[in-house]
Amino acid sequence: MVLLCATACNKFVSIQPSPQLITTASLFENDNTALSAVDGVYTSMRAGSPSFENGAISIYAGLSADDIYNTTSSATYDPFSKNLLTSNNNTVNTLWLTPYNTIYRANVIIEGLAKSKALSDSVKRQLTGEMKVVRAITYFYLTNLYGNVPLVTTSDYKQNATIPRTAAATVYQQIVTDLTDAEALLTDNYPSAGKARPNRQTAAAILARVYLYQKDWVNAALQASQVINSNLYSLVPDLNSVFLVDGNETIWEIASPSEARNSAEGASFIPSSTTVKPTFSITPVLLNAFEAGDLRKVNWIDSNIIGGITYYYPFKYKNRSNTAVTEYDVVVRLAEQYLIRAEAEANGGGNGIVGAINDLNIVRSRAGLSNYAGLNDQLSVLTAIFHERQVEFFAEWGNRWFDLKRSGMIDTVLGAEKAGWQPYDALYPIPYNQILYNPFLVQNIGYN
Repeated sequence: MVLLCATACNKFVSIQPSPQLITTASLFENDNTALSAVDGVYTSMRAGSPSFENGAISIYAGLSADDIYNTTSSATYDPFSKNLLTSNNNTVNTLWLTPYNTIYRANVIIEGLAKSKALSDSVKRQLTGEMKVVRAITYFYLTNLYGNVPLVTTSDYKQNATIPRTAAATVYQQIVTDLTDAEALLTDNYPSAGKARPNRQTAAAILARVYLYQKDWVNAALQASQVINSNLYSLVPDLNSVFLVDGNETIWEIASPSEARNSAEGASFIPSSTTVKPTFSITPVLLNAFEAGDLRKVNWIDSNIIGGITYYYPFKYKNRSNTAVTEYDVVVRLAEQYLIRAEAEANGGGNGIVGAINDLNIVRSRAGLSNYAGLNDQLSVLTAIFHERQVEFFAEWGNRWFDLKRSGMIDTVLGAEKAGWQPYDALYPIPYNQILYNPFLVQNIGYN
């Protein structure tokens, strides 16, 4: 691994030159060193457990929403589960710094690849496409957690030090640009064994999600259809096998450093034995959301009985230990593409209501449920799709948290479920330290 910044550029907004910062040009003298630099980015994304790209979003956004709760009072988890975050919260600060470190690394590589005269064209295209996917999805999560965030697309630390927050709409424009570029640069072939590095369909799948969030129904349906019709992926019939390494449903997964560990979700959600409380338990709201006969409730939720109390916990990932490596972190999977297309169709894209119901039923069928039998009006079908997303993507990359926000349901749902809920809780506070470092940053409304 080539280390781009050994100190992880601790202060994103005041990045200083470091004696440990490798001369950028040296990374791009041949294909192998360039590939090593890219490998370093993926390694850093899985360096912590949990970290931003390695389980943390599933945990903290799951706590913020109504997926899970921490079973024991905790100074780390209570502020998220009770929506009592402050700008000096250490976890909030880490959730800001870590992705900007990833973005900085990606920017260095994208710039270096563009300037290099020594690399083969195929390697330049592949690695540039990969880093644009990484930068795009990192910004996607940043803007959905914090709202307006500084848009940094250069490695110039002096310029970066005073960048103000950028409107989310502009950030989304950059995300679309990066993913569109990546689609043109990448091929359908995965560049290494397994699916630990993105291919063209990875870019298309994330782009489908981005268009959905932007309410661009036509393009969301088109991108999701591209992924589905590629025939590279299929829904895994056995729910217990969905998250296995290189599964048929997986579009992109992030392997652990040296491929030596299982997923951070498995390590975080599965208790160490049957005699201890899980750290996180499924909320009664989520538990009651499953229909009778839903195999996801049977296969993706387990429980321990402690002191006469049953604690249900997420069990999508089955392996807690580091002994036999069977699971990586699945970033994007095919089931989402069916529900993206369904929602887009219900809103006028693709094949309309009929197509939406057909796609909805594909996901329901895999879960052992009968076809949708509700009304065929838009509101009823959309309600069913959002319900399906709730029980399909719980405790998975913050999907429920983001769905509540983008649908406009968050105040109604969490206002009824959580004491003291305030509308401003929908965004995390900008870390206080970052505002000190960069006076051009402005705090989110409601936070000091």
